[in-house]
Amino acid sequence: MPDAEFWNSRYIENNIGWDLGGVSPPFVHLVESGKIAPYSTILIPGAGRGWEAIYLARMGFDVTCVDFAPEAIAVARLLSEKEGVKVTFLQEDLFHLDPERYGVFDYLLEQTCFCAIDPVRRPEYVRMAIRMIRPGGELVGLFYVHGREGGPPWTTTAEEVRDLFRSRFDFVEFAITDHSVDSRKGEEILARLRRRP
Repeated sequence: MPDAEFWNSRYIENNIGWDLGGVSPPFVHLVESGKIAPYSTILIPGAGRGWEAIYLARMGFDVTCVDFAPEAIAVARLLSEKEGVKVTFLQEDLFHLDPERYGVFDYLLEQTCFCAIDPVRRPEYVRMAIRMIRPGGELVGLFYVHGREGGPPWTTTAEEVRDLFRSRFDFVEFAITDHSVDSRKGEEILARLRRRP
């Protein structure tokens, strides 16, 4: 299973095909349509170089990023400083976050993290999301349904996502998005999942 060293080497080698070099368009659409409440607290696990974090911080959100690849965090910090925005960066394992942060986030933003972790750990991801999102808060994310063998990125299905999250989340929005970049058209489910108490 890929570990911190594996991911860190990918960043050092600039072998990061998942990195769009900017904000994923479906998130811009959500913010501009008002579906993410202004000035909310947002957690981004597996944040990489932090494009979404920088965009959201510029829009007035309180953003915390987690990644266990030191190179990713270092570059994200530099980019946020260059943009003059405040983002909290944590170089940590998303499965072992400080309990003091439990339940403090209005949103968890999922972008190429779920598909990067070993599929056997997906129930752990769900438990992490339950811990981190306050009751009534939302997981807002893109789930990669590319249908190809192997990974990372590992594919998923709408059925798997529903099975994993339905015990503690209500599905507010859940459909293939029209706003994906061309290379991911028809392969991204945009989800808004509201955490029940």
